[in-house]
Amino acid sequence: MKTPTCGRSVILVSAGIAVAVLVVTLVVHSVRLLSWPPPEVAASPQEALPAKNFSPSLYCVFYDYLHEGIVVGFDFAVALPKGAPPRFDERAEATRDGTHRMFDADNLPTWPYAYDDDGTPTITSPDGATRIVLYGLKLDTGGVLFIEAGLRSNDYRNLDGQCRQANFGGSGHKDVLGLTPNDRAHK
Repeated sequence: MKTPTCGRSVILVSAGIAVAVLVVTLVVHSVRLLSWPPPEVAASPQEALPAKNFSPSLYCVFYDYLHEGIVVGFDFAVALPKGAPPRFDERAEATRDGTHRMFDADNLPTWPYAYDDDGTPTITSPDGATRIVLYGLKLDTGGVLFIEAGLRSNDYRNLDGQCRQANFGGSGHKDVLGLTPNDRAHK
């Protein structure tokens, strides 16, 4: 039995419409992914979110090269003594393969705080093998603030990441090492 010519035309037009809808849906979805985060979120200024009265902390995660998953995360207790550099004590480290290290509260490894060659704050592992660059760290900001970070390590290579700093405010650490921005660039 032959389908009438009119019936074939309706089937072809319907198939064409279905393909066009599918293509438009895929293009819209791709454009949304490429513009992530949404412009209204990306354009908003970084303000600290309010936080409860918890101890100061820093939690950093670093992503694989395609930003599809977390490679490693570090959790630090932060001490902000007046008149001295901040102290970053590592509480835990976890990797994507499921391995993790948690340190005894009485024996936390301290990561020294300093500035790199271009004046950006960094913390370095006690053995010097891993360095975290803390872009936008604000030692005098209370609440919760998300900042960009970079991991420099032979084990993990150079990875981009993000840190959440919490409850740093009220420490009086606007210029913790007594350096002006110009001095930091030369240190």
